[in-house]
Amino acid sequence: MIRAGRAALGALALAVLGAACSATPSAERAPGAPTSTRVAAAAAAERSATTVAPTTTSPAPSTITSTLRGPADPAGAGDAYFPLLGNGGFDVAHYDVAIIANPPATTDIVVRATITAVATATLATFDLDLTGMTITSVAVDGGAATFTRYGAEVVIVPALTISFGATFVTIIEYSGTPARLVDAEQTVIGWQRVGTTSFVVSEPNGAHNWLASSDHPSDKAAFTFRIEVPSAVTAAANGHLMSAVEANGRTTYVWDAPEPMATYLAIVAIGAFTIVDEATHGNVHIRHVFPTPLASQLTSVFARTGEMLDVLTSLFGPYPFADYGALVIDARLGYALETQTLALFDRQIALSSSTDIFQVHELAHQWFGNSVTARLWRDIWLNEGFATYAESLWHERTDASFDIDASMRSLARRTFAPIRDPGPDAMFTRSVYDRGALALHALRIDVGDETFFAIVRTWVAERARSNGSTEELIALASRLAGRDIGPLVERWLSADPMPALTR
Repeated sequence: MIRAGRAALGALALAVLGAACSATPSAERAPGAPTSTRVAAAAAAERSATTVAPTTTSPAPSTITSTLRGPADPAGAGDAYFPLLGNGGFDVAHYDVAIIANPPATTDIVVRATITAVATATLATFDLDLTGMTITSVAVDGGAATFTRYGAEVVIVPALTISFGATFVTIIEYSGTPARLVDAEQTVIGWQRVGTTSFVVSEPNGAHNWLASSDHPSDKAAFTFRIEVPSAVTAAANGHLMSAVEANGRTTYVWDAPEPMATYLAIVAIGAFTIVDEATHGNVHIRHVFPTPLASQLTSVFARTGEMLDVLTSLFGPYPFADYGALVIDARLGYALETQTLALFDRQIALSSSTDIFQVHELAHQWFGNSVTARLWRDIWLNEGFATYAESLWHERTDASFDIDASMRSLARRTFAPIRDPGPDAMFTRSVYDRGALALHALRIDVGDETFFAIVRTWVAERARSNGSTEELIALASRLAGRDIGPLVERWLSADPMPALTR
C-alpha cells in the first residue's frame, strides 16, 4: 500500500510527489508519521477488543479497536507481532464466500462462508477469527457443530474429531453490520462504507471483521466470491468474473480467484461501478473496475497497465496470476492497496500527477507480497522494499535520463531506522519502504546486475504462491552469489547508523 502525501517511495517519487504533498489537507498525517502502503498497524499499547453485537437493522456500526497484540495464544499462527491472528492445526485450501448485501437501504450483510481445510493435527476443536457479527450456525462435514466466542476467536467443536491429514469442510453462517474496526491511527480497516460504496481494506488484520477465517498471511487459500446485490449496483472481487446472473431485480456476481491468497489481500467492492474489460495482454486478462461517472477518464489514466506488465515481467519473471486491474473508489481515502489481481486506488491517487508511480508500486506487489508473501509480519520489508525499489527500476527502464545510482544516493542521505525487526508499531514507516529499497540496491551493487536479477527471478519462481522470510532470501542470494551475502544484507537491515552505498 502507498499512502498519499506520506511518501513511502524512493527519491524520485519523493521529488515527483513534492507538489502534491504540499497540497495535502491537514487531516492527513505529517511526514514523520507511519507511512502505510497498506493500512498502518499495531496499537501503541496492549488492548482488548470490545465487540458490540450489531442489530438486525442498520444503525451506525459499532467501533472497536483492533486487537493487534495480546498474550501468546496457541490458537494463533505463531506471529509475535499479532499472536491472536491466524489459527493452528489446519491449513485452509479454499474459501467460498457467499454475501448478500442490500445497499443503500442497509449496511447489514449476510454471509455464508464455506471453508475447506486440511488438518495438520488431530482436531477435537479448532478456531476461526471473526469479530462482531451474529453467528447463526456452524457445521463441519455436514454435521452441526457447537461454538463458543472469545473476543475475535470462534472456538468450534465438531461432532466428530477430525483426523490428522483429513480434508474437512466448515460452513459458518452469520450476519450483521461489520463492526467499525480501527487501528492505532484511527484508520478504518476491514469492511467499510463511504457514501453508497462498500469495500474492504484489510491489511494487516481487518479481514476478520467480515470474513470468518484464519486471518494470517502464512495461511493462503483460493477464494470464490458469490455476491448478491440489487441490480442497480455492481459487485467486484478478486480474480475473474465467472458470471453475473440477474433475477427479480437482483444480480449475483461470481468471482473466482484460484491462486492462493492471504486474507488481507481479499477485496470486495459494491457500488456504482463499471467493469472495463480490455484485450488480454500476453497471458494476462486486464480488467478494471471504475466508478461509472469516471470510467472513461480512468480508462485513459490506466492505459499504461500493459506496458507496466511488460517492464516488470522482464525484470521479475512471468506475472504470477491470470488477471490484473485497478479498482478505484470514488472517495478521498489517502491510500492505495495491492489487493490481489485487483489493486485498490482512491480517486485522489488515481488522478494524481504521480499516478504511474502508485500504479507500478501496487503492480510490483503482485510478485512481492501477493505471490511471495512475508511469512511473518516482521519481514514486511520483503513486501514493501521490493515494491518501492520497483518504482526506480521502472524509471530506469523507461526514462533514459534517470540515474538510479544518483537517486539511491540521494535517498541514502536520509535517516532511516533499522528494519530487520521493526516491531508492530513501525511496520509501515518510511524506513521499511525506503531502507528496504536501499538494501536491495546495495545487494545489486555488491553482486552485479546479472546475479542480482537472477536472485530476484529465482526468489519469485521458487516461492511463487507461497511465503518467504529474510533468512530464506539471504540463503538464496548466498547460493546464487557463491558466497555469504548475509553480513551485507544484515548490515543494511540492522545497522545503526545505516551503511553508506559504495557507488
